[in-house]
Amino acid sequence: MLRKLRLYSSIASIYIITIGVIGAALCTPHALGEQDTASLPQATQTITHRTSTTQKTVSGQPIRIVIPDKGIDLPVDEGGYDAASKTWTLSPTHAEFAVSTMPANDHGGTTFIYGHGTDAVFGKLGMNRPAIGSIAEIYTDNNHVFTYTLQSVQNLTPNDTSILRHISEGPPRLIVQTCTGAFSEWRSEFIYTLRKVQ
Repeated sequence: MLRKLRLYSSIASIYIITIGVIGAALCTPHALGEQDTASLPQATQTITHRTSTTQKTVSGQPIRIVIPDKGIDLPVDEGGYDAASKTWTLSPTHAEFAVSTMPANDHGGTTFIYGHGTDAVFGKLGMNRPAIGSIAEIYTDNNHVFTYTLQSVQNLTPNDTSILRHISEGPPRLIVQTCTGAFSEWRSEFIYTLRKVQ
């Protein structure tokens, strides 16, 4: 009986000492090995990346367009293409926002605004093109102002819609389209990139 008690006592002592040594090793601060230190910057980068990708996109529906150097200041209505009648919604005095394109935003894609090439709408763009680097401003229904810089101008035939094939891709931009030419035979596209948002 005494032997069994000593045996159990020895086993218990060994168990307690082993647990104490393991516990001390786990709880005591120690120098990090190369594998441990290699993972630290990656974890920090991951946290930073997650933070940067969760930034809120600023966006709004266009309700007004201003092109200061051309004296253009117009209300913007919702518009688009009607496949049944094969016509675009047009106003004699307002610009139109193609609702199938992206709203003004600071994330990406194309905001497409179009209108007649008349004096009441975008005629001043066709008569005397704005200079590259000039600005256009879009005011939105939720009180943001998106300022864009003109990058390029191109003329397309009326049936060329290639510019709209990838409207949700690329950096945020604005395209203003109007009819130009002696017989309105061209669709001039004024392509702007986002400069700032207020």
